[in-house]
Amino acid sequence: MRNILKIVVIGILFLSGCTSEVVITEKPNVIVTLFPQYDMVRSIAQDKVNVTLLLPAGVEPHSYEPSPSTIIDINEADLFVYTSDIMETWISNLFEQIGQEGPVIVDSSVGISFISHEHEDEHVDEEEHEEEYDPHFWLDPLNAKIMVNNITDGLIKMDPSNSEFYQTNAKEYLLKLDELDASLIDLFSRVQTNKIIYGGHFAFGYLAHRFNVEILSPYAGYSPDAEPSVSSLTELIDAMDLNNIDTIFYEELIDPKIARIISEQTGAEIEVLHGAHNLNQEEMEKGLTYFDIMYENIEKLKVALKYE
Repeated sequence: MRNILKIVVIGILFLSGCTSEVVITEKPNVIVTLFPQYDMVRSIAQDKVNVTLLLPAGVEPHSYEPSPSTIIDINEADLFVYTSDIMETWISNLFEQIGQEGPVIVDSSVGISFISHEHEDEHVDEEEHEEEYDPHFWLDPLNAKIMVNNITDGLIKMDPSNSEFYQTNAKEYLLKLDELDASLIDLFSRVQTNKIIYGGHFAFGYLAHRFNVEILSPYAGYSPDAEPSVSSLTELIDAMDLNNIDTIFYEELIDPKIARIISEQTGAEIEVLHGAHNLNQEEMEKGLTYFDIMYENIEKLKVALKYE
């Protein structure tokens, strides 16, 4: 396979007549679409590969479309890991442009059960509803474990000579996910309220579904480009007052204008609840990990949900 551990042996003839061999190893190139996969690959493969996050720092991924030069880069990579065809809606067009000699491709969602959210669509009959699948499955550690296994399989397929190395590191990552999951179980078993006010789209639906948490949001679906209605904002403010909720969350990389409006009306504190889609430049430079993000979310939820 192209670019996989190419070994070039260069014979250098010294005056003494001795020949010295210099071995130059080229690392495989791995491209991933979102930060969770980036964190998983760099933890599992470490220095065995060169891993690149497709999204530039600070870019919100839902409206992202790869450029022609990016498609060329993917085609020339050794491994390409994407989230799902629900998250990366452009993926089918990409496949049409990748040649037979392209990269090993990993759909990190294989084996994951998607949840859906039904919402009314202004463009259809009043009695009809549009079903929309939630692409943010990585925020549940149980789903993240499935992703790790899919990615590890892809790394081994790409580079079988380092399979034991990848498997060992994957096991360590899976253990850390078990610890994170235990922290989430503890969190949601000891909170006084099960309602989260979120001034963004439904990024945390998988955790809400699993732990019976109600996420109240003025948005109707998963797209951050949608605009909430005045009536939905009014209903949300009334719900905050009724349930004595004093924290409103918003998502990373999005202008929290809706959260600010609600905060001004209610006096509630505004906090980021990080969906781990991507990092801004400062977070990237700090070397933030998936676990850093999730544990910080837990601490903020403890305050908002009145953890005991």
